[in-house]
Amino acid sequence: MNPFFIIFLLISFSFNGSGIGVCKLESNEDFTLASQIGFEWHRGGVAWAGIEIRLWGYDFYWKEADEIVNASVKSGVKTLWTLAFTPWWCSSKGNVNYEDDDYYTYPPKDMKAWYNFTKVIATRYKGKITSWEIWNEEDLSYFWKGSVEQYVELMKYAYMALKEVDENNTVVMGGLALGSAGTGSYNPNFLEEFLELGGGKYVDVYAFHVYGDTLMERYEYMKNVLKKYGEEAKPIWVTEFGASTCDGCYSQLEQAIYIISGLMKMRELGIENVMIYEMKDSGNNSREWEDNLGIFKADYSPKIVVYFLIVYLRLLHLIT
Repeated sequence: MNPFFIIFLLISFSFNGSGIGVCKLESNEDFTLASQIGFEWHRGGVAWAGIEIRLWGYDFYWKEADEIVNASVKSGVKTLWTLAFTPWWCSSKGNVNYEDDDYYTYPPKDMKAWYNFTKVIATRYKGKITSWEIWNEEDLSYFWKGSVEQYVELMKYAYMALKEVDENNTVVMGGLALGSAGTGSYNPNFLEEFLELGGGKYVDVYAFHVYGDTLMERYEYMKNVLKKYGEEAKPIWVTEFGASTCDGCYSQLEQAIYIISGLMKMRELGIENVMIYEMKDSGNNSREWEDNLGIFKADYSPKIVVYFLIVYLRLLHLIT
């Protein structure tokens, strides 16, 4: 039988409940494609800085965010919304304007403004989004230029706002990098410091990121630290998991094997949800690691991993 006919049959068989998602869906077509492949989740959203802009006659600019949420609802692919990145007018950087290149990585100078925004967006999308990730890789200064104490405060105000809008909202600690990404300083003790300061009171789910051969090391670290602080009963999610097909990195077949074997291992470990990074390549430079992380190329031609995922999401999960 023609293998492409088999793939067609598998696509026509919809499947939900895998606990597996993909990052950075941008259009109705993206969400439809993700649903056809069998993804249950999408991780993404629009930054606070891109919504409460206070520019050009707008206080809030909801167009892009509304499009993502409407596409998510229409497709049946749930969204884990990343709440992050400070607008220029609220950045604690100092002497900032909207043309600066890093103001959004600084903590808000007014946590009440952060609380108010979180409450506004949670109210707007109540019943449409119920899972919220607070920031991204806050253990790297590239994404968070504040202290651990300030991040605890950020989590506190977000937790309060989200639970006030809907007590069933799930609050996810921002996915930890757990390693230097090569840009900015890395705090290897961020999680311990966060929990020492009582931050666990504001977390429903802990999260970390996986690239390369780091899964078991990072998982065991998370489990050990959470156990030390009495947080071991809370779920752990992996909110970024990927492999680049750049020159000198993974071949397409190696990427497919890495992703599928990783998904199977994480299922065995009891990790509830995993978000593959990312839907399509972000660029066309074959030498750049970050340009080639997609499961599709930039022109949406599928890499080998797509066919593996179609099979895995419908069949292999039944026997793992």
